[in-house]
Amino acid sequence: MKSFLATVALLAVCASPTARAADMPVKAPPPPALPYNWSGFYLGANLGGAWAGGSLNIPGNNFYGGLTEFIGGVQAGYNFQAGHLLFGVEGEFGGATFAHPALPTPTLGSVSQNWIGTVAGRIGLVEDNWLLYGKFGGGWVHSNASLNFPGVTWQGSNTNSGWLAGVGVEYGFKPHWTLKLEYDFIGLGNWTSATAPPIQLNRDLQMVKFGANYKFESGGSERAKHTDVTSSAKPADEDLAKKSQNPIADLVSVPFQSNTNFNAGPFNRTQEVLNIQPVVPLHINADWNLISRTIIPLISQPSPILNSNTNGIGDITQQFFFSPTHPGSLIWGLGPVFTIPSASDPILGQGKVLLGPTAVLLTTPGHWVIGVLVNNQWSVGGNPLRTNVNQFLAQPFINYNMAHGWFLTTSPVITANWLAASDQRWTVPIGGGIGRVFRLGEQPVSAYISGYYNAIRPDGAPNWQLRAELSLLFPEK
Repeated sequence: MKSFLATVALLAVCASPTARAADMPVKAPPPPALPYNWSGFYLGANLGGAWAGGSLNIPGNNFYGGLTEFIGGVQAGYNFQAGHLLFGVEGEFGGATFAHPALPTPTLGSVSQNWIGTVAGRIGLVEDNWLLYGKFGGGWVHSNASLNFPGVTWQGSNTNSGWLAGVGVEYGFKPHWTLKLEYDFIGLGNWTSATAPPIQLNRDLQMVKFGANYKFESGGSERAKHTDVTSSAKPADEDLAKKSQNPIADLVSVPFQSNTNFNAGPFNRTQEVLNIQPVVPLHINADWNLISRTIIPLISQPSPILNSNTNGIGDITQQFFFSPTHPGSLIWGLGPVFTIPSASDPILGQGKVLLGPTAVLLTTPGHWVIGVLVNNQWSVGGNPLRTNVNQFLAQPFINYNMAHGWFLTTSPVITANWLAASDQRWTVPIGGGIGRVFRLGEQPVSAYISGYYNAIRPDGAPNWQLRAELSLLFPEK
């Protein structure tokens, strides 16, 4: 995100008036930052995943299960803040994308959503830049359905209403900009088909959304940081490179990472995955940061059955790292990671809600940045007809920084599917590449290209990968 979480920077301002020691024996502290103001109108956009918890009540069969969809749309609302309390109203409208049922064989029926609209009141607790809120209201969902079993063939469409309940957290990272993460549940009434016998379609909807809002009324002054007057200078290329190579650095960045995987599947086709990975540090207090890292994959996926590719959006992954602002020589971060079933086509995702822990450890001696990022996720919800998930990821990274912004890099992504047979479990790449930090005008950029050979891999997995990344960097000024 960003798409929606894109080009932002934190501005640091520090005044240091000069005076004789006799006149001013100590430096005057900077004026305290004003509390963030949440009041006023706002407009924004969101994307995420949705899954239906309903079923087709076909006598003797409940084969439909829950389907998953990619959702995206816009929202608008108004907030009124009274101290630490917030009251507001918000409306949303978005589209949903789901091409066909998850199973490769014909099913007895399917339901897909076309659009979703909601209107709700919000009530929340405010703590400066943070807002924790709940929302309650109503939703409208337009759906298509089909039935195809002995004696019944039917297709129909319907717009149905229901009640809405949700919770979310929002962070104001600029005077006019906020980020949010939200979960919503829409309880929909039954939809009865015009068939004999009639069939009831139950389709309660759950949604997880990431969003960004623009506030028309300023939220307040920039979050000032206590730095030296020399902080206004441009960071040296090597310092900026080392920050860009640190997954939990206090640095806003928007990487665009292309992963081209060769010889995938039974037809030895090419798989392309473009990961948009905005990283935004959220400042909890003077001692702790919360680093948000979102991974939005755009995928061209070879079919396991036909000699063709399917294109679309995959499952979105969100990582949060709690990290101390003054960690010492060993830099670390711990937190949760979760994946939502947002794929626009079943072949592009796993159809499951995944959850687990994630951690990163690194050190930066001399010209080096050395560390590892690990996580493990388990399926905790989603489509009951899709295979359960228990997957591990480890990404060791070693970077050596040289003059003029150049660096050598290796960061293989090692994965394990714990539910697979032992000889089909691991993917272990080896390789590396070269990159450079430079500027396009005044915009700092990091770019690299690297190649990896999958020395250990399951049957049908790609044997080579070409990875190229371009990152927009937004250091403090």
